[in-house]
Amino acid sequence: MKLQGKTYKFILFSLATVCLLSVFFGQSRMNNFRRENNLTHTEPIENLPPTLAFTTVVLGGFRGLIANVLWVRAMQMQEDGKFFEMAQLGDWITKLQPYADHVWRVTAWNMSYNISVKFDGIETPEVRWHWVKRGIELIRDQGLKYNPHSAHLYHELAWHFQHKVGHNLDDAHRYYKEAWCKDMISVLGNKRDGYLDLIEPTKGSEEEARRLRLINEFKMYPEEMKKVDDQWGPLEWRLQDAHAIFWAQQGINDVIKRFDVTGKDGKPDGVLNLEEVEAAGGDFTKLRRIIYQSFQQAYMQGRLISSPPNFNYGYNGDLVGRVNEAYETQMEGEREKDRASNTDTQMAEHISTGHKNFLRNAVYFLYLHNRMKEAASWYNVMVDQYPQSIPVPGLSLDEYCVSRVQEDAGETDHNQTKSVIMGMLTQAFTFAAVGDDDRFVGHKSLAIQFHNRFQKAIGMSTNRVGLPPFDQLERQVLEDFFRPNAPLNPIMLEQLRLALKLPEDYGKDLEPFAPQKPVEGPAPEPQPVQ
Repeated sequence: MKLQGKTYKFILFSLATVCLLSVFFGQSRMNNFRRENNLTHTEPIENLPPTLAFTTVVLGGFRGLIANVLWVRAMQMQEDGKFFEMAQLGDWITKLQPYADHVWRVTAWNMSYNISVKFDGIETPEVRWHWVKRGIELIRDQGLKYNPHSAHLYHELAWHFQHKVGHNLDDAHRYYKEAWCKDMISVLGNKRDGYLDLIEPTKGSEEEARRLRLINEFKMYPEEMKKVDDQWGPLEWRLQDAHAIFWAQQGINDVIKRFDVTGKDGKPDGVLNLEEVEAAGGDFTKLRRIIYQSFQQAYMQGRLISSPPNFNYGYNGDLVGRVNEAYETQMEGEREKDRASNTDTQMAEHISTGHKNFLRNAVYFLYLHNRMKEAASWYNVMVDQYPQSIPVPGLSLDEYCVSRVQEDAGETDHNQTKSVIMGMLTQAFTFAAVGDDDRFVGHKSLAIQFHNRFQKAIGMSTNRVGLPPFDQLERQVLEDFFRPNAPLNPIMLEQLRLALKLPEDYGKDLEPFAPQKPVEGPAPEPQPVQ
């Protein structure tokens, strides 16, 4: 007897329902068994829409296929500029395939670089920061949790700190820096190396609570921070560039630990040859590049002048030696790689171009900030390594720096121009302290001209990269002379106060300023006795 009509359809529907329920309960029991016996890396997926959740449970092992379909859809949304919708799809994809590191990278980039700029950086910078911070947290808190050996994710996280937060291309970049500084002060305290207080805190103390927050919220151990600071410091951990260097170094350490297989004696030697670098993935070289790029940025803006709410940062000439070391380490690493692989990639020579430009700027800015001994030392290093870096052979330090002032007449970089102006003011006040009124007036006038020219040149971009008012910059430089432990001796300080007709108690309430001991260039070669 044939089954037809409604009865036939009912039986088929019932059988399908029984099969689906069997798969559902069987899959649930299997998931519990795998979880209890640590046989799976995946976790239950929550907050999915009902249709997607049902499909995922039914298809079980085919969740990768679902992720691929969603990924194709996400890429189409990116092309269409539907970035908010893409963020939601990215969240689902990362839950379906948490071990695909490129999904975390793209989703975080979308939040930080696409969604954030949909909001006005001047009127609502806090909304932009919300999305940028979400991008950072997505990689740091979740992406690296599932992919702790992904050089790509370490590089992406370091890049967020170096470029998105550290650079000045975003209208809200200053808000990002200040917001991050507030976060760091809240956990490290208001000093450069506050992590030291958190290494061995007393049980139940306020320091122990801050240590736990540093570990749980920011995924950073103070012991690891100390290692990085010992290697590359002194770093200003309240500012973003130190964190770019930190995460890049974590990625470098992980790669070397896993891929450094053989050295000269057939044992790991801390040097990756070309084959090992290729096995590690393409981001190893980019991680090392982050180090010296972040240092170069930090020496231009890596000194915290004043904490929030009066947030201000500026030039830090104490890092010149560390930037130079980072460049030389990277170049030597490329040479070692070539020697180990018997190749000549010319990569070290490419890096040397950036090194030469760094030394040219370092000499110039040290000179502008009245650090003449250091400027002269690094000038000798520059001329010795890169004779072509000066326009005319035999040029003196003074002549070279005058030629650079003429070059900078057309400069429109925010950090560089600000550093030039504050350097000129530093020299101007030094001249005032020794009674050289003509040079004091001349340097101050030149600083005013630079300030006015820059503000005029950038036009409509004043809100994003405009300089603070000139009187504010002047006050900041002058206050540095009068801070406790400032480098100017008391006699010259008194002469400066009298020359500028300042009150007797000027500077008494300023916070202490104790600059780090400068790292000078290599000592000159000993000369033979005549």
